Amino acid sequence: MSNTQSLQPYINTAEESPVYFLGIPTILRASGTTTGGAFGLVEHLAVPPGFSSPYHTHHLEDESFYVLEGEIAVLCGDTWTRAGAGSFVFGPREIPHGFTVLGNKPVRMLLLCSPCGFEQFVTELSEAAPTPPDMVRLVQVAEKYQISIHGPLPAVPEALVGHTRVPHDLEQLNRRWIQAFNDRDWETEQTLLRPEFRAYLSGMTAPLDLDGWSGFITAFTTGFPDSRISIDECVTNGDIVATRWHLTGTHEGEFQGIAPTGRAITFSGLEFNRVVDGGFIEHWSMFDNIALLRQIGAMV
Repeated sequence: MSNTQSLQPYINTAEESPVYFLGIPTILRASGTTTGGAFGLVEHLAVPPGFSSPYHTHHLEDESFYVLEGEIAVLCGDTWTRAGAGSFVFGPREIPHGFTVLGNKPVRMLLLCSPCGFEQFVTELSEAAPTPPDMVRLVQVAEKYQISIHGPLPAVPEALVGHTRVPHDLEQLNRRWIQAFNDRDWETEQTLLRPEFRAYLSGMTAPLDLDGWSGFITAFTTGFPDSRISIDECVTNGDIVATRWHLTGTHEGEFQGIAPTGRAITFSGLEFNRVVDGGFIEHWSMFDNIALLRQIGAMV
């Protein structure tokens, strides 16, 4: 009773600075300290499309999911459940479970674990900036909190994935792709591309597959580490999204064998992207190679 009487009203807001748990921006909403040990509550602000949690079992607490935005598929025991905005899913302790993000939009969701403890697991694994998950450390820390990590989450049944295939906001999808480039968020960038992705670029005689595309953007951002794309206009038609853009940057690294000059660059481009099931499958990009080479002194 004395513990209950010692509790005080507690509030936090969306303006709280997030930490990054498994690379996901996360806010600790309530802890055992603020709830007298009753529960812990965390909010994931933006779980990226394609993200899957590890397949795991809690031995000390029950875990509940409340989806605020977006859509997930939750596996609890042998049962898959599709959960959109406003859905609540209860995962009892001692039953293996996990979730994956469906569709092409990030998910905002609440995770409530009762009694408390899991929020301390989140805190211990959190970083000040997004970093790739360290799976070895994840397993080690999970054991400390009596959470069993069984491995990757099983694949979502195709029937459930197919059920989520709805019309996509192609303009927003394209803006997210360009923003991922500007942020150097290659993990998100890759989630937006289909396995069959091909890029057809100005001056190249053959299309690039996923590996070739990754090599191209790595080489470009090495040569122009502060490069940034700004969208001038974006229009859609059916499964095609077209964007007119311009790029600015500084030649601070070697590019195509040309030593850094420190010169500022700017050039424009036009791209057409075809989307299938929420991912880019074809990328046609036409940009002013001559203007770029002239600005770094490779041509007169």
